[in-house]
Amino acid sequence: MDFSIILQQPEIRAVVQEGILERAFHDGLFPRILFRGEASPVAWPAGVGDSMIFTAAGLMTPNMTPLRPGTDPTPKTYPSEQWPAQLQQYADTIDTHMPTSMVAIADLFLRNAHQLGLQAAQSLNRVVRNRMYNAAVSGHTVADGAHGAVSVLRVKRLNGFTRARSAAGSTIAFNPVSSTNPLAVTILMTGGAADRDVIGFTPDTAGDEVGPGTLTLSAALTTGCADRAYVLSVDRSFMQRPGGGLSIDSLTPGTDIPELADIRSAVAHLWTNNVPEHPDGRFHCHLDPVSQAKIFADDEFQRLLTALPDHYMYRQFALGELLNTVFFRNSECPVPSTVLGGSTATYTSDDPFAGELYVGGAAVAANTVHRMLFTAQGAIYEYYSDLMNLLTEVGVTGKVGEPKIVNNGIEVFSERIQLIIRGPLNRLQDQVATSWKFIGDWPARTDAATGDASRYKRFVCIEHSE
Repeated sequence: MDFSIILQQPEIRAVVQEGILERAFHDGLFPRILFRGEASPVAWPAGVGDSMIFTAAGLMTPNMTPLRPGTDPTPKTYPSEQWPAQLQQYADTIDTHMPTSMVAIADLFLRNAHQLGLQAAQSLNRVVRNRMYNAAVSGHTVADGAHGAVSVLRVKRLNGFTRARSAAGSTIAFNPVSSTNPLAVTILMTGGAADRDVIGFTPDTAGDEVGPGTLTLSAALTTGCADRAYVLSVDRSFMQRPGGGLSIDSLTPGTDIPELADIRSAVAHLWTNNVPEHPDGRFHCHLDPVSQAKIFADDEFQRLLTALPDHYMYRQFALGELLNTVFFRNSECPVPSTVLGGSTATYTSDDPFAGELYVGGAAVAANTVHRMLFTAQGAIYEYYSDLMNLLTEVGVTGKVGEPKIVNNGIEVFSERIQLIIRGPLNRLQDQVATSWKFIGDWPARTDAATGDASRYKRFVCIEHSE
């Protein structure tokens, strides 16, 4: 029944105008943009090309042996490593038909620019997210299908298996794997684990070193391996899984959820490798709302807050600062709803996130995998190009600026992103193009020359079930 205040008579209702459009747009729901804030911004020096190589020195082995009288010390060396960055351009655009904007219920031109600015911020935020998570899950994958005694192994993800820094190849730079630059891996075979070297790879999508593809091994598997058998590289990133296990499929849905013990292990691993905290004196952890809710179910956590119902953790349902870590609730963490193709467990190079999103690989909601990402100082950098260098005495047609958007009362900053409003260039001069552009790169630095064998030590991931 309609309870409108209008008199419920057909002849009366017929003369009342209904369904009037409000002359305004309302903001949609928008996530917090947090990942890009982890990257330390560094201006790209002008006139140095489009790529740079960064070098880090390792430590000399301590020498505690007293020197024999009358002898000189033997000269020693120290290891070094390099990682690259390359300027790349990110951009998108939207057109506004100005006669349509003029007669629309609200300013369509301003709304288009607003929505484009939000897209720019979210796009680059996810690029940084993927770079950090891919480093944190590097060197972990599973076989894609059962294999016999073969020397070419198909895997779900190539991430962490395509480059090596080896004594047989380059001892400094991480170059593509080859017979002269092999990467040692361990494969779970039918009869046990086998150690092999990866000497080549072929991605399903040319140029993609993250998604599915094949690995060429130094020798054939003797007894073959089962579907989804784990494959681990010697320089894999440290991974913490509740209940232990060496692959994503070791997680038991509904049982292997994160606990304070897992957080302690993650922080202890960072400290063990002398990883520095952020300038605020703490490590940072990005976790989605489900991960946060699961921690509240931990018995140790509940004992910690016994008889403290008014504590901010319960009042605000937030972890805040705990175990030398600041926790950021982040709805952009990689789950099926935030990764392109995630709802169907389909990988796409348009959103190159390297982790699988479901236990067992099948798109079953109950088998969703969640990942808590711990970061440390200097883990990732944002090398950006000053886009004002593109504006010369030639001039521009239109306006150029840096967007700042307010959405649902929350300011969304798009630092170092250029917003271009081009003047109408069609014959009727009524089609305005609005675009955004960013030129830069986000290299995740390596630390293979110190500590354990892990290539990336400034990231740690806790992988757990739904």
